[in-house]
Amino acid sequence: MKKLLFSFMATGLLATTLISCQSNQKGTQETGADSTQTITVEDSSKTAAAAATTNGSELLKVSPNVKLEAPQFSNEDVNNGFTQFEPIKQEYMAAINANDAAKIKEVTAKYNSWIKNAATWGSKLTKDENQMYIDHYTKLVTQWDKLSLKLKK
Repeated sequence: MKKLLFSFMATGLLATTLISCQSNQKGTQETGADSTQTITVEDSSKTAAAAATTNGSELLKVSPNVKLEAPQFSNEDVNNGFTQFEPIKQEYMAAINANDAAKIKEVTAKYNSWIKNAATWGSKLTKDENQMYIDHYTKLVTQWDKLSLKLKK
């Protein structure tokens, strides 16, 4: 449950950070105006869980067994980073199916490292690409969270 909560909170924090940082750095170049919006985030496990379960978005309706094709971005670091997720996910699925606790812990550490790297990619993208990045990232994290739920059963 802690992993699931951490994933949702990390996703929310990442999305908020990316939106805030991107709008501050790259305001509209024609007018020089900044398009920052104020977003209030309440740090509560009940709020995060409710948001995750009540959101009717297509982003959350993704199967953990399906390989998602990453959109192509202008930055190769981002493209390469997204391609690194699928092998980690496959390794995690194999560890879950084998019920290998040591391997699950090892793969989870790889995933956490991937998450930390993914948090920096938004600053490398244009404003237009940023929403695609957030959507794809959310789908991948949702896949991982659904796999983690299988582990609890």
